[in-house]
Amino acid sequence: MKKLYTISLLVLCWVAAGCSDWLDVAPSNQVNEEELYSTGDGYRHALNGVYLDLGTSTLYGQNLSWGFLDLLAQYYSSSSLNREEVYYQSLNYEFEDSDVKSTISSIWSRAYNNIANCNNLINQITDADPLLFAQGEFEKNMIHGEALALRAFIHFEILRMFAPAMIKDDHKAYMPYVDVYPTLVPEYETNEEILKKVITDLKEAKRMLAECDITEEHKVWMSVNLRMLGGNIATGDIAEDDVFFAYRGYRMNYYAITAMLARVYFWKGEYKLAYDEAKEVLDAVDNNGKKFFSFMPYAELGENLKDYNSIIMCFFNKTLQENYEPFIMKSSQNRFYLVGFEKGQNELDRRLTVLLGSEGTNNYSRKYDIPLGTNGTDMIPNIRLSEMYYIMGEYFAREDNFTEAGKMLDEVRFNRGIVTTDLKSSIATLDNYHTEMLNDMRKEFVGEGQLFYQYKRLDKKPVNKAIFVFDKPNNEDV
Repeated sequence: MKKLYTISLLVLCWVAAGCSDWLDVAPSNQVNEEELYSTGDGYRHALNGVYLDLGTSTLYGQNLSWGFLDLLAQYYSSSSLNREEVYYQSLNYEFEDSDVKSTISSIWSRAYNNIANCNNLINQITDADPLLFAQGEFEKNMIHGEALALRAFIHFEILRMFAPAMIKDDHKAYMPYVDVYPTLVPEYETNEEILKKVITDLKEAKRMLAECDITEEHKVWMSVNLRMLGGNIATGDIAEDDVFFAYRGYRMNYYAITAMLARVYFWKGEYKLAYDEAKEVLDAVDNNGKKFFSFMPYAELGENLKDYNSIIMCFFNKTLQENYEPFIMKSSQNRFYLVGFEKGQNELDRRLTVLLGSEGTNNYSRKYDIPLGTNGTDMIPNIRLSEMYYIMGEYFAREDNFTEAGKMLDEVRFNRGIVTTDLKSSIATLDNYHTEMLNDMRKEFVGEGQLFYQYKRLDKKPVNKAIFVFDKPNNEDV
């Protein structure tokens, strides 16, 4: 159970063409902890290092977005996959296959390694002198809060993969919640115990990040232009001269944490609490009353394929398009051609038109086929506005308020181009709501790794052979 742990010095490399310069870092020579945490910049580097690693192919740069999890969700056609390789085996839930086991093992160990990094950072910063940081106590709390949120986020992701959904909860212990550093033999805990700790960490992180993102002075940081694109802001703001405080959409910002609480409560089955957190995100406005999170006008969706206007939090990988391109090329042995995304299915839905590319009669998602230098090329969406509507809709449906439940789905569908939508008049049961919600999620979350979790939460198998609980690796490195 012992996990070897090293820290690499992360050196900032400012790249003019990058969308997220603050996060464009590269590992250098290993240094000891004392040296790393001797300056405020060291704490920044340590935090940025976690975000960077989460964006790698092992995690959200592929496996936990458009790769492994979307294969399990049955997004892709088996006929375009090499039967001898891991992608075909994953699609068919061949969890005994050595390559599939290796994929799952890598996710587990890489996730816990990032948790260790968070814990070490939290340990170090708790008693750190605020004078180490360029912005004093303000910056110290910001880094501390983001590290807490990341720790909670990663644990929750592991839970969703390696433990049963609450609908199938057997009250057994499936994983540890590691909140100390170093740790050698962590204690395994149940769903309820893990979720309680996740919520505790998220609530504390939300409290600490409030000063950063929702005060009158700093609300501007959450505008689309600055949150996602690092655009110009008012003279005199911290972020004007220090890009570390920009690009809040790539970070565990206040509203990302709020949305995460909504997601966690939703998973836990506490639907009113989930609704309340989701509503806070929907209602968030700047000093002029303009909403921070909104849908791209459907007529313009072709110019903003990821609809980063609606992204609450994303991860970062500047080689994303390069990594994705081989899977949509005709010459590739493994092509991620979509199932059930025929362009004529609903001619009004822009997700079935402008967001699809074609290779003969086959369709693929264009979401990650965005060349370097284009806005959105490095973004890996993880939490977006539509999820808040789905959460609120299910709350209404469980309260037998099917008109309001339908309105929530109508809002998403209308903003994707289905201007004739009228689910508020046709949804009459909770099961009916789930059917419509899952159908819409399939289009909305393509390439984002979220649909598999919804099938699991509701115990609705996308195929009969689906397996919802991942086997823990034999080595179980934590």
